[in-house]
Amino acid sequence: MRQHLRLALPPLSALTLDTSITFVQVDREGSAARAGQMSVAELGAQTGSVSVYAILHPDDAIVAGIKVPPVSKQRLDAAVAASIEPMSLSEINELCIAHSSRAADGAVTVAWTARKPLEAAWALLAQAGLNIAAFIPQALALPSGDPRPSEPLALPAGPRWLAPLPGWSLARDDLRPASASGRWRRAIYWSAAAAAVWVIGLSWHAAQLANQVETLQQDMQASVLTAFPKIPVVIDPLRQAQTQRDALRLAGGAAADDDFMPLALAAAQVLVFAQSHVHSMRYEKGLLSLTLAEGYVPPANEAALAQSASAHQLLLQKDQTQPHVWHVRRPAPAQTHAGRP
Repeated sequence: MRQHLRLALPPLSALTLDTSITFVQVDREGSAARAGQMSVAELGAQTGSVSVYAILHPDDAIVAGIKVPPVSKQRLDAAVAASIEPMSLSEINELCIAHSSRAADGAVTVAWTARKPLEAAWALLAQAGLNIAAFIPQALALPSGDPRPSEPLALPAGPRWLAPLPGWSLARDDLRPASASGRWRRAIYWSAAAAAVWVIGLSWHAAQLANQVETLQQDMQASVLTAFPKIPVVIDPLRQAQTQRDALRLAGGAAADDDFMPLALAAAQVLVFAQSHVHSMRYEKGLLSLTLAEGYVPPANEAALAQSASAHQLLLQKDQTQPHVWHVRRPAPAQTHAGRP
């Protein structure tokens, strides 16, 4: 492990050169060699070229696990964006999205945050002289099974600070400040030139096979888009065509009440107290589970809340074992009829 610095950032909207930042310097053995608090400007003046891993405040980034069908590396970004679009409360082009590689079972860990605040924070940290190597959501920087995942990192520098970090982050090259990228531009150019010479030989033969595969894929995609023009992105032509066909057969082209979007929209009308406090959400087989961030005001009258949910044809339940977790689903047909006079 290389020596590096880990920072516990405050909410990005509050970050200035005078903001006091809690930091831990990690040595080659993975131990805390030094810890403390300094302003952003002081840290930049003292750290030099040491790699800095900026850990985002829990409220600034969302982490989720998704399943993605087999796609090429070039199409994985588009597949991930299409998968998280229903879960995001913002437009996709307003987000900075990063993800792990795809596992054998299709599992991908994905994280996203607001694009403009992250870009502004990176520019400010680079202005101070900090060599940002990664922006990592706190959920991915904590040890596995941490009992307080929504609690920001703080001193003293215990095990919460020293967990292994993922090999990917939200520090995307398209957001890198010009001043921060200048130091690496020449090295990148030479590396790219060397890689290009090596790749050209392999590419010539691979291109012959790839052209045939690409033509077949384009024909399949064109056929699917012609048959189902409402599909925004074709990732797996065969599976998507089967899904659209089955949906049209079963529902005449209309979404069921317990599909994600109708259920989420109805829940938003009932869970007014959760506005601006949704930390994460999970949908599976008609059940929507919301995890709220700390600081929300719970409803004073849960009976009235249950009546409001019933009026919107929802069953609302607070999780008995996990704090701040609410479950929302549609009642079964028998329950719906039993509740009517």
